[in-house]
Amino acid sequence: MVEKRLGALPVAAEFLCRLDVTGTVDRLCPGRDIAHVTHGQVVEVLVANRLTAPAPLWRVGRWAREWAAEEVFGIEAELLNDDRLARPWMPSPHT
Repeated sequence: MVEKRLGALPVAAEFLCRLDVTGTVDRLCPGRDIAHVTHGQVVEVLVANRLTAPAPLWRVGRWAREWAAEEVFGIEAELLNDDRLARPWMPSPHT
């Protein structure tokens, strides 16, 4: 048996869905087709992270494993590592 925190995640997810955060961000900042998660999905999880665990935005993957983020948002915790979260804002070393 695995125990995870649920807290206010379902409430946060419902409000973020009603606000269409994922859709809005994805329309304004489209990602690449090869991405496992979109920018909008990442923003949604980061907002939920800030609402449930107000701390610096790092080790979000660990937070997602401890909280029921995968069950609520459908995103594997491994996809929310610090490298993935920084990648959209960092220039590519190949450009």
